[in-house]
Amino acid sequence: MSSYNAENFKRLTETTLSGKDLDIDTTKLKALEESIDHYFALYAPENIEFREFIKIISVYLTFIEKRPLHPPGIIFSDGDTVYEHNGIYYCTGKKQFKKEDHSLCNFCVCHEI
Repeated sequence: MSSYNAENFKRLTETTLSGKDLDIDTTKLKALEESIDHYFALYAPENIEFREFIKIISVYLTFIEKRPLHPPGIIFSDGDTVYEHNGIYYCTGKKQFKKEDHSLCNFCVCHEI
């Protein structure tokens, strides 16, 4: 996962925007940031810098690149996976995981299977 974040951070820092304003739903943006805050409060409350890094990457992937939050090709411990087919991203676990409180799956571009 960290190499995926590093790749996306590199792409982000090398991105030149065309000067057009992006139409970002600020309600969704705030909800995404709150979900990340919730996750870190539970699992890594002392890791403030990493939390902010993950926010930056997640916002970039969700609203600008429109790419999955997990790298395509990842296989989760339960066998679920994220994959791309004909330019569309899918996640076999999204249907299950999006039900969790503050799930980031609700913001991910992957289609559920």
